[in-house]
Amino acid sequence: MKINKVFVNKDYAIMFNTNTGFEIITGIKGKEDPFALELPSLVDVGIMGHCKHKCPFCYQGHDEQPNMKFEDFKSIIDSVKHHTNQVALGGRGDPNHHENFKEIIEYARKNGVVPNYTTSGIDLTDEQIEISKLCGAVAVSDYGRDYTYNAIQQFIDAGIKTNIHMIYSAKSHPRAIEIISGLDPWEVENDHPIVDLDKLNAVIFLLFKPAGAGAKLDWTPKKMQLNTFANIVFNPKSKFKIGMDSCLINHVLQYVEPNELQRMSVDSCEGARMSAYITPDMRMMPCSFADKRDWSIPIDDERDIKRIWNDSKTFKRFRKILERNNCCCPLNL
Repeated sequence: MKINKVFVNKDYAIMFNTNTGFEIITGIKGKEDPFALELPSLVDVGIMGHCKHKCPFCYQGHDEQPNMKFEDFKSIIDSVKHHTNQVALGGRGDPNHHENFKEIIEYARKNGVVPNYTTSGIDLTDEQIEISKLCGAVAVSDYGRDYTYNAIQQFIDAGIKTNIHMIYSAKSHPRAIEIISGLDPWEVENDHPIVDLDKLNAVIFLLFKPAGAGAKLDWTPKKMQLNTFANIVFNPKSKFKIGMDSCLINHVLQYVEPNELQRMSVDSCEGARMSAYITPDMRMMPCSFADKRDWSIPIDDERDIKRIWNDSKTFKRFRKILERNNCCCPLNL
């Protein structure tokens, strides 16, 4: 496996392939693999400050603020590019509709940081598809609408590594079981599948978060559902890869013990250890699901990203809870 980006300090080494996304983080000189890094290897950046769609399950809520300034995004990349390998673009709304979307993608790539993002697929343009070829991968949220499937096929046709993001909840559980059992839950029109499963890279399940607008919904998966999901997901029958966010993994691992190879490929919560979230107004927190009042710290001249990551009481507290609770979510999600 070709490695074209390497970071080494006295305790660990990070080896990364900017073309495939293959990453190894390993202890060196007799040291164990690091529990936490000196800077995140992935930064989740909320470049979008508002969204017109107001989805009732959005964990970000429906607050509105300006999108992140391009100059602020550049300052993030400049601060972490020697250590950070990937940046996940998000926030409230579709990152591909940011007024500086093209410049953001190009600046990250130019500085050796691989950009990725998730979109609803609404109002997707040819120009957005073209610049997305610089991304490591693009995910389309499965809203079950025409624009969802049109976007998936457009990305696939453009040769872009394409994933589907699906919220795993009590409501979506039956559909999730169909997918990991090898069935095709997507409709067929005129004898042609809406989703080309042979070319789809993966379906990634994201645990439903009862936060933001979603706090009003009774969608939290039941224990019986999680048990059923857990006992199938490590032996899926699908044509494509199956993935889970670290929040869902935390729950799944309570019901099943993966084999040694699977254990090497999954990780529980990485917040404040391997990753962090930065809001459109440049506040940094351990993850995007953290309460912005309790966990966020403004990035300014006195508190840059490295200082917040290493020295702030907030990040130290988050890491301490993770270490004490075997990486179970400090937010109880």
